[in-house]
Amino acid sequence: MDKILNIITIASASIIASILVVIGFRKLKVDKYKKYGLFMSTLIVALTLSGCSLLEKTDKTNINDNQQIPTSPVAEYKSDRIKLLNKNQEWKNFQTLWRKLDFINPPVRTGSEADSYFGEYYNAITSEQASLLHNELTTLINRLRNMRQEELILSDTEIDLLEKICQERINYMSYGFSSMLTRMIPPITVTDRENSIKDLELKIDTLIELQNKGIVSSNDFTQALRIIWEDIELFSILDTIATHYTLYYSGSPYDYYSNESGLLRTAQFHINAFEEHYQTYLLDKKLGTENINTYYPEDIENKYKKTKEEIEKVTVILPQLNELIESLVTNE
Repeated sequence: MDKILNIITIASASIIASILVVIGFRKLKVDKYKKYGLFMSTLIVALTLSGCSLLEKTDKTNINDNQQIPTSPVAEYKSDRIKLLNKNQEWKNFQTLWRKLDFINPPVRTGSEADSYFGEYYNAITSEQASLLHNELTTLINRLRNMRQEELILSDTEIDLLEKICQERINYMSYGFSSMLTRMIPPITVTDRENSIKDLELKIDTLIELQNKGIVSSNDFTQALRIIWEDIELFSILDTIATHYTLYYSGSPYDYYSNESGLLRTAQFHINAFEEHYQTYLLDKKLGTENINTYYPEDIENKYKKTKEEIEKVTVILPQLNELIESLVTNE
C-alpha cells in the first residue's frame, strides 16, 4: 500500500512540475528556485514525502563543503557530577596539578629574537621541573583511571584529553614549540595545534589576573570560559585526527596570521580538511593516479573509519569536558 502511495505521490509531483514548465516558470523571480527550478524542487518534496532517501543515492566521493561535526546523543552524567568529583580526592589532586600549571608565569625575556619563535612560555620551567611534572601527571592520571565510580562521572575519553592537554602545556612551558624553526614551512595542522595551547595558556593567565584584581563578574567569567573552550575544542579535534589518522593531512600552507589568536582555524575547519583529504585519496584511487604532493597514511581506509569514530566520541563529550575545564580553571 505504501509503495502505491509513493508512486502516486511522485507521479502527481511530476505532473505538477511538467505543468509549471509549460506555463513558463522561468519568468518567476523567486531566488530560492533559481538554482534547482520548480521541477526539481517539487520532485524533491515528493521524494521526501514518500520516504525516499536522497542521501543514500549520493555519490560517496563528493565532499559536502558545509559538512558539520558529527552529531550524537550527549553523554549522560549525573546532574551533580561536578559536586561529586569535587568530593573525590583523586580529582582534587588533579585540580592541584592543573592550577600549579596555571600559576607558572612566562620568564622575563632578554630580547633574544629566537625566544619568540619558541613561544612566550619557552624556558618558564627547567627540563628537570618538566620531568617531575610529567611524572606527577602520569601518576594522577592513572589514579583517575582507577578511581571508583559508582555512577559514571568521568569518562575515559575525557581523561585522555585532559592528560594530553596537560602534557602539551608542560612541554610548551619547558622547551616551547619549534615548528617555526624547521627547514620547511610547517603545515597549518601543526601550527594550529601549537597555537591552541599557546592561546589557552594566555587566556587562563589573563582570567586569573582579572580574578585576582576582583574585576571579573560571574557573567564575565562565563564568557571568558567560552573563549577558552574554543581552544580546548580545537586542540581536541586536532589531536584526535593526528593520533588516529595523520597530523599532516592538510595541504594548506602555513598562514603567518594564524599566530594571531583571533584568526585561528576552528575545529570544524580541520574536520572538513580531514574529510577533503580522504576524498582526494578516493578520487586518486578511482582514477588510478598518484598525487605526489599529498601524503596518505598507511592503511588509510581503516584509519579514516577509526578517526571518524573517535571524532564522534570527542564531539559527544566536549560539552561535558567544558564543565571539567570550568571546575579546573575556577580559582576558589
